[in-house]
Amino acid sequence: MADFEDDCGREFFRIDDELRLSWKKVDPESVSSTTDRDMELHNLNANLQKLISTAFSSSAVVGEALGLLNRKIELLSGEEDSGTLDLNAVPANVSGSGLAFASNEPLAHNESIELTMLLLPVNAMVRIRANVVTCSSYPGDQWTYWIRSQFEPEQEIITEQIVQHVNLKQIQSLASRHKRP
Repeated sequence: MADFEDDCGREFFRIDDELRLSWKKVDPESVSSTTDRDMELHNLNANLQKLISTAFSSSAVVGEALGLLNRKIELLSGEEDSGTLDLNAVPANVSGSGLAFASNEPLAHNESIELTMLLLPVNAMVRIRANVVTCSSYPGDQWTYWIRSQFEPEQEIITEQIVQHVNLKQIQSLASRHKRP
């Protein structure tokens, strides 16, 4: 993927990726209300994703199997709403502080959005709130806009999952470079 201008203040290491992703506009003043059960499920899932990422670094097969099992449990338990099952593959640039992604709909500066992403290969489903930093034209044919966003603060567990995803992708990229003749 081409370098899209500057990094918009993202202070973490970042990678180009293709994510299964959806987004929706949200009211910046709204609070995501979660019950104790929902919070416990979220915390369990976050902890499980950390362990799956660790397992994946030791054995790709074991890590992927655990990720698939966790995803199956999420689907069977109905933990997520049906809208998250309709995630499109979208070009993205990911870091622990923000996400840039392709879109066919423009977004305005400072608009609040909620992003839902499936982080592969560990199959971690994350939802995170962000604010739009910029919206510019996308240089490809399939997409119209390149949206840059910065994650809202106080979402440490979710941003840690995203950082682990970035690290895992970087390790995979380095490993594949070393295997080339």
